[in-house]
Amino acid sequence: MLEQLTWYARRLRAMSPREASERSRRMLGHNIDAASYAMSSRAWRARWEPPPENLLREEPFRVVGGFLRKERATGLRTRLPADATTLVSRADELMDARIRFFGYPEVRSVDARDRDRDPFSGRLWPRRHSKLIDYRRQAVGDPKWIWELNRCQDLPVLAAAWLLSGRSSYGEAASTRLLSWIRFHPPGRGIAWSSGFEAGIRAIALAVTIDALRGSDLLSADEEKTALRALWQHARWIERDPSTGSSANNHRIGELAGLVVIGSLAPELEDARRWVAAGGEMLGREAELQIRADGTSAEQAFSYHVFVLDLLLVATAALDCAGHPVPGSIAAAIERSGDALWAQLGPDEPVPTYGDSDDGRAIVLDGRDLRDPRGAAAAVAARFGHAGGARVASGLDATAWWLFGSDGAERLEGVEPASEPGSVLLPDAGLAILRSGHRRAVLDCGQHGHLSIAAHAHADALRLDVSFADAQLVVDPGVGSYFGQPALREAFRGTGFHATVVVDGVSSSEAGGPFLWTKHAAGRLLAADLAKGLLVAEHDGYLRLEDPVLHRRAVVALGESLLVVDRLQASGAHLFSQRWPLHPDLELAACQADRMVARQTGSGLVLALTASQPFSLNAVRGSQNPLGGWWSERLESVAPSCLVMLDVHAVGVLEIAALLVPFESESVPDSELKLEVNERETRVEVLTPSGGASIELDLGSPVVRLPRVTTMMSAT
Repeated sequence: MLEQLTWYARRLRAMSPREASERSRRMLGHNIDAASYAMSSRAWRARWEPPPENLLREEPFRVVGGFLRKERATGLRTRLPADATTLVSRADELMDARIRFFGYPEVRSVDARDRDRDPFSGRLWPRRHSKLIDYRRQAVGDPKWIWELNRCQDLPVLAAAWLLSGRSSYGEAASTRLLSWIRFHPPGRGIAWSSGFEAGIRAIALAVTIDALRGSDLLSADEEKTALRALWQHARWIERDPSTGSSANNHRIGELAGLVVIGSLAPELEDARRWVAAGGEMLGREAELQIRADGTSAEQAFSYHVFVLDLLLVATAALDCAGHPVPGSIAAAIERSGDALWAQLGPDEPVPTYGDSDDGRAIVLDGRDLRDPRGAAAAVAARFGHAGGARVASGLDATAWWLFGSDGAERLEGVEPASEPGSVLLPDAGLAILRSGHRRAVLDCGQHGHLSIAAHAHADALRLDVSFADAQLVVDPGVGSYFGQPALREAFRGTGFHATVVVDGVSSSEAGGPFLWTKHAAGRLLAADLAKGLLVAEHDGYLRLEDPVLHRRAVVALGESLLVVDRLQASGAHLFSQRWPLHPDLELAACQADRMVARQTGSGLVLALTASQPFSLNAVRGSQNPLGGWWSERLESVAPSCLVMLDVHAVGVLEIAALLVPFESESVPDSELKLEVNERETRVEVLTPSGGASIELDLGSPVVRLPRVTTMMSAT
């Protein structure tokens, strides 16, 4: 109870008075609604389940048809036969009642009455008013799993398989499951309706499936009206319970995209025009807020950026099919997103993994578990002729084809791809990307996250990720867990799991709950020369300590190698730990007092380290107590990985230097690292495969300048 009250107090402090008042008003409405259901189900049904005919427009309307249509199925079979086969194979799994989400084991579930039952505990989520279910503390199971099940993403897959194969069994299954879900999940009752966001994502799946089935003998006239009423219920719930204020992140995008898709694909509903007009306008405003000028997501989470981009693309495709114009603000946000994908994801480079990731999909039309960001880039190029998206894309994928059809395919084929990205600065995100040869290094020197709670950000200020060709070397560890394993949730988003410096064992930003940050570290780029590969940045996260600590980091590119110098400026005594999380494929091959070698077949990484005060160097892999040395490919899935730690008990100012040398050979390259610190400056001498250099830095001055690099000798 004390923990619960503490969380609510922290959450209230993150709200403005206006937001707190609005949430109180809404909660009063939910309680009245719950009482109405309990006292008089007839009165409740009159509001939420009116006769479908009362919701339809009287004047004639034109049904154009959405993007899940027979001609696009024919084109997909012809142009992308492997993708078509994959989608039908996934439909076969669904027909066999096989369902898998996140890192959980595959289960069997078909009956709509079981869509409130946790398959692992066997317990039912309460069948009461959705807003009165405390899913954060219910001992039923992981609410994320049951939400994913009730997003009904199986329905578009089954409908698409019906169109692709011509086998009526797929369409019959889609129709039966659609109507069963509607029957057993009245609006606002049960875990499936816990937020407007869940209603928005599900509404997209329902609207696309209804649109695909209508006009066939798989959905009778009365069944179609029942299905249309369900869309009206979803739209009403979205409008009644929107994500606003400190919670208006990707959830708000999902809600508004749901409104736009409902209005576009169900034009006979009386409010359809308003949902398209008002929903499109609000969606454009949110897109302007959440997709920054440099094209990155304000949430500081790459996976959520792709999710939001897909939601905007699905809304665009629905508007196109209905003959509605796409608001310029939405189009501009999508194109900016394409720019950011191009900057972060060069050919053959691994996908970034910073921030949270929940495997969320705007809609599943490709038969795969996870969304490929290169597929999202293909859709951007297919709809807008975007050169950067064309460069990132590895060709058209099934989702892009369904959304934009043959016109999109021709547009993608006709666009001249942008040149490959070199070193790039994304100033709004605070991401500085240094490329040389096969090496990509990404320094995070931006803000912590979006809005006051920064729900999906990680405490990773001054994090440095390094990849070499298609191999990840120094990694962001991924997401770990949301609700399933609270200890993993805390650890994976904490500073200690990232490639930066931990002070006194605490994170640079302060958490107030699993999706709440009460203190945000702010990063700042102090100096940069991308052409020369020089960066200097700082963050203020540890200035909150009783004895404040200022962390500055310099990154110097030396060919494909990197020198990293950290300055921790304090007065008193602290425990400092410079962390280097490595990809699970890398195994430690050599460990010395000041050097570690990690390698996989034919390639690897040399880490040479030193400090201005005595230090210890060690590594853990898959440690349970304390948690350390773990990597997460997707939500609720972890694997052991190597975490290298340079630990120093120091008094006053400390400087730490690390030399990272990636290599592709059976032999380990020579490398040397020497650090000299005096009152005026720091001097580092290095030897790398590209030669030797002397680097002079002054990270202690109020005005920070770029490091001076002097070549000492040529490589032999």
